[in-house]
Amino acid sequence: MKQNKFLLAFAAVVSGVLVSHNASATLLLTDQFSGYATGDLGAAGTGGAGLTPWVGSSAQVTVTNGSHSLDGTALGLVSSAGDKVTIGATAALNVYNSFCAAKTFPQSAPTNLYYSFLYRFNVGTDVSPNGQTISQVTRQNGNSGIHWTLVAKNVGGANVQLGIAKPSGTSTNFAPNVIAAGQTVFVVIRQQIITGAANDIDDLWINPPPASFGTNEANVPTVSATTSDGTEDPSTTGPGRFYVASGANANLDELRIATSWAEATPPAGQCLNANITLDPTNVSQVAEIKANFLSGATGTSPVYQWQLSQNGGVTFSNIAGANQPSYSTPNLVFATDNGNKYRMVATVPCNGSSDTSAVATVTLTAPVVTPPGLIMFDQFADTLRDNEPITTNNSVWKTEVSPNLSAFPGPGMTGIPVSGGSSLWVGYFCSDTNPPVDPIMDPVHLAVGTTIRVTLPFDPQSYGSFTNNGSMRFGLYDYADGGTMVTNDDATAGGSTGNGINVRGYMLSLDFGPTFSVSSPLSLLARTSLGDNNLMGTTGDYLSMGSGPSGGGFTGTPAFQAGTTYTLVFSVSRTDVNSTTLTTAISGGGTNWTFSSTDTNFAYHRFDSFAMRPNSLETTADSFFFPTFTVQVLQNPVTAFNVSIALSTPNSVVLTWPSVATTSYQIQSTPTVGPTAWVTNATVVAAGTSTSYTNTPLSGTSRFFRVVAQ
Repeated sequence: MKQNKFLLAFAAVVSGVLVSHNASATLLLTDQFSGYATGDLGAAGTGGAGLTPWVGSSAQVTVTNGSHSLDGTALGLVSSAGDKVTIGATAALNVYNSFCAAKTFPQSAPTNLYYSFLYRFNVGTDVSPNGQTISQVTRQNGNSGIHWTLVAKNVGGANVQLGIAKPSGTSTNFAPNVIAAGQTVFVVIRQQIITGAANDIDDLWINPPPASFGTNEANVPTVSATTSDGTEDPSTTGPGRFYVASGANANLDELRIATSWAEATPPAGQCLNANITLDPTNVSQVAEIKANFLSGATGTSPVYQWQLSQNGGVTFSNIAGANQPSYSTPNLVFATDNGNKYRMVATVPCNGSSDTSAVATVTLTAPVVTPPGLIMFDQFADTLRDNEPITTNNSVWKTEVSPNLSAFPGPGMTGIPVSGGSSLWVGYFCSDTNPPVDPIMDPVHLAVGTTIRVTLPFDPQSYGSFTNNGSMRFGLYDYADGGTMVTNDDATAGGSTGNGINVRGYMLSLDFGPTFSVSSPLSLLARTSLGDNNLMGTTGDYLSMGSGPSGGGFTGTPAFQAGTTYTLVFSVSRTDVNSTTLTTAISGGGTNWTFSSTDTNFAYHRFDSFAMRPNSLETTADSFFFPTFTVQVLQNPVTAFNVSIALSTPNSVVLTWPSVATTSYQIQSTPTVGPTAWVTNATVVAAGTSTSYTNTPLSGTSRFFRVVAQ
């Protein structure tokens, strides 16, 4: 089987260990698309239980389990096994691989980066004669800052040519190779990062000679096309995202990214032994959340298998389906999973060699369950929005540009989106990032049967600079379990940053403007790409949980009117050990929009922060006023099924129902079922698992009863 093995650079993202780039040859990524679940390449679970480095779910870029590989042996490459990527004809550019950590390859360090892959155009007439993007590399933390673009153009009939281009360049330089529909080609791109005033150079090979495969840099063959026409991305972030573009019916396979020609061009017949290059590290965390592990190996098409020991490492057994470099456990239980040991075994099928990683141990602490009650009610009456400490009436908010988020003169807080770019406003309602030092300020930990509810009134005060609808995003997050809190007003809290690495949570992406521009304006998402520092800047870092309200049909209808106060209620209910339900409701101005979705993939239930991200001044309101910020933990309403009724005397009735201890129940009655208001007869608090109530004397000739859990 194939698998994705993303090594040193991506490990720096996931584990938090900084890896400095050096001149030695490094294989950054090799992906043969093995063990991927059928479906969107960037969907949760592909590549490792939600830790896939592929991000940006798209129905146009998919993997089908059992689809088999493109065959590169005729081109002189090692044989392939597993599956390939299928690319659709509808144009999109939102699926990418974060193949290294930010600042691994800055413009200040002269470096050669090689990108190689197999590609096949299935329908050449899909390709525009004017040229269209096939793939590109951008800066590591966003889709801006393009480093190079691979362009395809139709050159008559079903024939295609490929060319290389740089941002701000005046032309695309095409390779002379004419590619027929159905022909598999081997594409190699070299990005030469050159410091100083000279422009970077990008080189392109189509089907380079097999005799050159695996050779040293001095013997790299003559290029098919090259360009230095265009400016460089000045960001110190450096390249780090490889994008796959759709728009032509095609297939992609055998993606490799490396710092040497030899690593990017494995010759046919090569069979290298399995060798672990990255060991998983120990994990210490609170119980009832997932633990994440990462390992890596070199060798010829190594197969990964994670193993678990629950007897102190005496014996290990294979974990079903855990056959990717990354592994994310189910939510771990303190009583049974504390001390679990995990390791990864890599095997090379062509020679039967294998290597076993070091053992990583999970150390769990018992969670401090948050009881129902008020967590935060902040009116910003002190005229400050970032003063510590955090208390039950004082949240702490951070942003990039201080004047754009202010609680002066108070009460209330005003947010001003920046012009031409995005803003991030992140607020903390718990301060302890190392639980359980202070149980009062630990992250909210939902017990099964409880809900966290954030209530945020907001008023879009004017639309003077508004030009078109944009995405207004709201999110509920957990920084404590692996993330790093934002502590200053600076670029750390920029619209495309936010210290997002390892931060878990949910997001509402809201179509925002005076009139809705889409049929279903509320989109719910669960954060899946935990290795990205960009907290809310792209929905590609999230798994879609669907859109609403149910039925849709909102295109062109009135949305958010200036000067009107709306109230957002953002709730997460923990309904089972591995299940949560996310609900968002917006009311105000005579409206009431709501949408809910259930998450059984991640079941996030620990939270310490709430964040907002307006897309820009031109695509949301000129300013927003937030009068209050409220966070509560509530007992979930419990439906009292199987209520039994028995007459104890001719004039009294006994109601008995299964109950949840400490839950409050109202017993209500009405003479007729219909518009008549229900009357509360009594309120009782359950002492155990069964509760009863006696009504006497009965009033009227008939009476209907119901039990409502509070």
